[in-house]
Amino acid sequence: MAEIDSAYWAADHPHPLAPNDADVETYRELIGSAPTRLLLGNTRALMPLCTAAMDTDPFIDDPRVIAQDWTTNMVDYDVIFGDGVLNFTADLTHQLLTMAQRHSRRFIVRAFSRRLPIMRVADNFPTANDFAIVPTHVLERVDYRFFVWDFTDSRANDNSSAPEGAQ
Repeated sequence: MAEIDSAYWAADHPHPLAPNDADVETYRELIGSAPTRLLLGNTRALMPLCTAAMDTDPFIDDPRVIAQDWTTNMVDYDVIFGDGVLNFTADLTHQLLTMAQRHSRRFIVRAFSRRLPIMRVADNFPTANDFAIVPTHVLERVDYRFFVWDFTDSRANDNSSAPEGAQ
């Protein structure tokens, strides 16, 4: 995986690399009224949705930002969410899913379904079948998917309660 500094992440990126208004609204609906919400990374458009954000090299000066590796989180949150965080490597994906299962009730991620020409960093393009823990809901879009895991929901593999547009 290529190393990219915080200046790259701080720059404006076009959609679909950065979430658009519709994506932000999807996150908002999936997060609901959860009191505590950890954003993995500093995605500008998603900062208003979090109560805390975590990144090893933060580029946003905000008191909610924690300078820390995502996989080392030990604090419990109602929701942990991120944008593109599962697209780095399969190993990181596994570590993040394990951490989120231990420390949240719900994990929400927008992940790219294929490499786009504009991408500089992305080596992993998971489908629902690639996870050790099957997502509760998958919302398909043209170039990406929203994956949602409900760790405290006994219907974790029952998609009959999936949000509108989910499979």
